[in-house]
Amino acid sequence: MSRRVSRFAKRAIAGVLTLAQVYVLLPVPQREAHVQYAFAASVTCPTQNGNFVAGGTLSSTTNSYWQPGAGTLASGSTTITLGTQDTGGGGALTGVSTGDELLIMQMQDGSFNSTNTSAYGDGTGTGHGSTSIGNAGLYEYVSVSQTGLSGVTSGSVGIQGIGAGGGLLNSYYENTASNQRYQIVRVPQYTTATLSGNFKAAYWDGKTGGVAALDMASTLNLGGASVYATGDGFRGGALAYASTTPAAVLNTDYRDSVQMNGAGSQPGFGTKGEGVNGSPSAVYYYSTFTTPSAPSGASQNITPGANTDGYPNGDMGMGAPGNAGGGGTDENPSANDQNTGGGGGANGGDGGKGGYPWTPSYSGNTSLYALPGVHTAPGTGGYSAFNSGDIGGRGGANLSSYVGVNRVFMGGGGGAGSNNNHSENPSGNTFGSAGGVGGGIILLRLADTSGSAATLYANGTTGQAPDNDGGGGGGAGGSVVITSPQAFSGITVNVNGTAGTTAAATASDNTYAIQHGPGGGGGGGVVVTTSSVTVSDAGGAAGTTTTNTGGSSPPQPDNYGAVAGSSGVVLNGTVTSDQVPGLGSGAQCYSSGGLVGSATLYNGPYDSGEATYLGSDETGSYDGTQSATNNNDFTARAIAFPTPSPQPSPQLIDNSATGSALNPVGNTFTLASAPSNSIEHLFYYNYAQKNKYHVITVKAVAPILPAQWSVQVCPDNGSNAPNCSYNTGTGACAAVGDENKWESNVSAAASTNTMTYCYFSQNNSAGVPQAVKYWTVYTGPTGTYTAFSRYDGYADVTDDQGTPAENKTHDELYAGFIPVGKTYSVVTSNCKGTLQSPPASGVCPGGTVQYTLNYANIVAGGGIGTEGQVTSLFPISGAGTLKITDDGTANGSNWATYTNGLTEALSAPVSIANQATCGSTAGHCGDSTTGTTCTYTGGGGTGPGATKFVCTIGGAAFRLYPAGFTSQTSSGSLSFAAKVK
Repeated sequence: MSRRVSRFAKRAIAGVLTLAQVYVLLPVPQREAHVQYAFAASVTCPTQNGNFVAGGTLSSTTNSYWQPGAGTLASGSTTITLGTQDTGGGGALTGVSTGDELLIMQMQDGSFNSTNTSAYGDGTGTGHGSTSIGNAGLYEYVSVSQTGLSGVTSGSVGIQGIGAGGGLLNSYYENTASNQRYQIVRVPQYTTATLSGNFKAAYWDGKTGGVAALDMASTLNLGGASVYATGDGFRGGALAYASTTPAAVLNTDYRDSVQMNGAGSQPGFGTKGEGVNGSPSAVYYYSTFTTPSAPSGASQNITPGANTDGYPNGDMGMGAPGNAGGGGTDENPSANDQNTGGGGGANGGDGGKGGYPWTPSYSGNTSLYALPGVHTAPGTGGYSAFNSGDIGGRGGANLSSYVGVNRVFMGGGGGAGSNNNHSENPSGNTFGSAGGVGGGIILLRLADTSGSAATLYANGTTGQAPDNDGGGGGGAGGSVVITSPQAFSGITVNVNGTAGTTAAATASDNTYAIQHGPGGGGGGGVVVTTSSVTVSDAGGAAGTTTTNTGGSSPPQPDNYGAVAGSSGVVLNGTVTSDQVPGLGSGAQCYSSGGLVGSATLYNGPYDSGEATYLGSDETGSYDGTQSATNNNDFTARAIAFPTPSPQPSPQLIDNSATGSALNPVGNTFTLASAPSNSIEHLFYYNYAQKNKYHVITVKAVAPILPAQWSVQVCPDNGSNAPNCSYNTGTGACAAVGDENKWESNVSAAASTNTMTYCYFSQNNSAGVPQAVKYWTVYTGPTGTYTAFSRYDGYADVTDDQGTPAENKTHDELYAGFIPVGKTYSVVTSNCKGTLQSPPASGVCPGGTVQYTLNYANIVAGGGIGTEGQVTSLFPISGAGTLKITDDGTANGSNWATYTNGLTEALSAPVSIANQATCGSTAGHCGDSTTGTTCTYTGGGGTGPGATKFVCTIGGAAFRLYPAGFTSQTSSGSLSFAAKVK
């Protein structure tokens, strides 16, 4: 029967947790024991970005395994040492990189009573049949916090955990002399993946393996797969066969040494199985999992007489150490020929004990053995002074007292049966009487599931059968832990113990005289989940032997004293994902668009003057009218005009266009000093998980052409200006004091410049959004610029989670220009006295020419609404700096080409009646902008008779704006008449 635990405890303490972990004892129905849980008050996420990738189809073994490189790992440790990367059990070769998730698990620990009495196997002070396991089964998830690591396979590695100081929660011990072992497992991190039937654990080789673990940030497609950790767990007792034992060895012994028969000889009795309390010196296991439901490649490592005992005081005999099955004790030690069965391994359920010994002369003692399976008669025939019968290997003790989300165990190995003939059934299987292997561990951290239902198997396996010798005990079921912060479905789990091995049950074994002890059944495993799954956790059946007394009827099976294993423990949908020891899972912590715990990242222009500005989600096209995910965000800024002296501002370039056209494209102007533009931006970031650091990187790229542009990313100084000398923060983005601030930026402006911001999500379920202003400061080269050209830089923001950030903001720097156009006509001519067009060679001397000079502020770009009134977006002339110059020198490069020079005072145009002399206080040469004054130079004199003039348009306070600025002048014209020489 499966064991169920209710959810009441979680609800009972809701809202009152104040510690990192609170331990609550929950009763397990039908067990005189308690289940211990660790309820985490909150999820702690790794500070380093996890290495989540799309997993594709999961095949073979994806976990990498390491033996420890050091002994004890103390609670609070922030470094671990990778020892040998163990691939003996089929582990992956992937090394460890920054951000990787690691699983640290104590596989074996504890102690037990090793006296040669019925108390053998008892834990310290916990009663008969129980076990003391120390830290065995404790595990936790940590993250590789040390930066700069890429595929390392050995040495010291910095980690982050949830223990004191961000270190380990538990302590872990490695001392093989004391049967203490822990391992380090790299856990693959996938965004999405599909299960296949080849996804499995590496088998436990006594050092590492036995665990298949993965962490999913998003959907796992179950793929209808059958996933196996069957036979990956604790190993069975190895076959040992002997035809004698020393006189000191008794059929009442619970333990004897593997060296009882001396060097070069097999020991008597059956070998104990392997479990949480340690390993015998000789074990039976499988090395081939091509067909994972039926492992093959049976192996064992016994060396006659050369091994030292792995367990205290001996590896042989019926005592059961911890959750491992005991080996069969022989009733006739001197010949070792009355073979009992081995005990079954245990996990959530007990292992069953092995069957009775073979007894000679059944035909002569039928009254004493009237019923098969009842073997309690006193000794007869003189073959034994003590004929107790019930001396098969004891079953391993269940671990239900420790079962929960914070401990997990492999299934215990079965003990071997007693063997003196080295018989096999069928012939040639080599290892008859060996104990079965326990199931391994499957740990799945999920977000959600899809696809056809999957079935997970972590069953025990049956050892290989003997013929006329004792059978081995069955392996116990393993453990499966499946957690997710949300509901999932479509999973069936099998953690069954397996049957004990048959003994003497071939077709020819048709008399009582052939009966030998079969193996006990393995106990059921453990299932712990956050959503309900379909579970099979049955104990394995007892092994059988023949029952026939003779004749031609076929043999009938009988347990002959062997006992089945009991069912396991199932906590089906009764735990929560935040109870898992260690850092949060990908589903809880990983950030990528649309996933649980995803980040939101916007980047765009900043406009504090925009009436509808929200500061968080209004990032489109500067004007704020585009969606937050629009990828065409831009700012428009003018490259500043030159300073007034010695160059005019703006600088006006000769334009030889005629008529009314203004054609500034292609014109150039020169800047004697480097122009600088400081542009405001804002990024908005929200990471929905708690207590999580994230590195936000702002990258700015300067315009490519002309060369020598540079840019620098600068924080805001708090007063709406850039602070480009900011130098605060540790640069680690993981320490107290770094939260929500810019890291140091002492790098000089360059063609590309970056700066990082340390974001920390506060301890609440929604995080704390950050809207952060920053500046990009562009500096251009001195020299020549092309009017109306657009010089493009950009600012981009990314996080350390790979969050899609399609909010690159283009910083468009425009070289503005104020063009001047010209029209002219001959009004009179002293040659003919009639109105005519000027001849190609010029006009007649004394003719009067009417000029109209047009000027306008024209710039590409602009804005909508209030942005159209932001002066920094457009080139605007400085006060009193708009100056128009005309050179009346007769040459081909001036507007006075056709005049042959100016000779008399400029007078009012013919078309403008009663206009006073140009430049006087009363007249302005017909200028449409009031306040214009002109000065005259050149030709040997000053005043109206000179050949050159400079007109200051509008006077000392005038500025020429682009179109769209309310009540501001954007264009004008200057008309005058000149009498030519």
